[in-house]
Amino acid sequence: MPVPAAPDQPAPGVVLRVRWAWTRPVSEVLPALTPDERDRVAAAPPRRQDAVATALLLARVLAAEACGAAAADVRVGRRCPACGSTAHGAPLARRADGGPVPRVSLGRADDLVVAAAADVPVGVDVEPRAAPRGPGRLAEVVLADGEPPAPGPDGLLRSWVRKEAVLKAAGTGLAVDPRALRVDDVAGRPAVRHAPDALPPPPGARWWLTDLALAGDGGAHLVGLAALLPGDTSPTVDVREADLLP
Repeated sequence: MPVPAAPDQPAPGVVLRVRWAWTRPVSEVLPALTPDERDRVAAAPPRRQDAVATALLLARVLAAEACGAAAADVRVGRRCPACGSTAHGAPLARRADGGPVPRVSLGRADDLVVAAAADVPVGVDVEPRAAPRGPGRLAEVVLADGEPPAPGPDGLLRSWVRKEAVLKAAGTGLAVDPRALRVDDVAGRPAVRHAPDALPPPPGARWWLTDLALAGDGGAHLVGLAALLPGDTSPTVDVREADLLP
């Protein structure tokens, strides 16, 4: 069952910050964006521009919060771990003063965006329960032969959200086939049971995974949160709705 906060005993120093916001019209968000962010919005398909603009602002505000800097002094760009390109890839935060920044992950639906930040690799993904995907096609993309979906009526979509959160935390995204990653439920909790050779955890580390419920969302979206944690450490999960445009 999804949880709105830390499912394990909290461990000081390992905090996964998750902030979410309803998508706002691009015309309202643009004044708060940097020139680079505006260029990224302009490059997006028109029907995606509201969500892209809101997500970009949310990522920068959260990164600034996590490292104690002003939002104006933080930038969140992209970098591909495979080729080093800044035109695509995982979010990458940086500060004007060169100070430390968190790892950042983004997930967005048309009507809602979610961001996660932490000092460890972190990944977040969100999908509306009414996602317009045929179950047969989705199963072919998500599940290996003989692999069952997550329990429940939205099990197949939940499997997708969980796996994509792990792949985002790994920094590979869908460059790694989700079918190569196996996620099982143990005592009602998701866990990574098999990670492909492309993303093995370093010695002494483990993949951690949970489902999140967003208070105020009414259960309309499925959210997966993943992190790469040292040893048996369990994180504190801080989930809140962000007030981006007061």
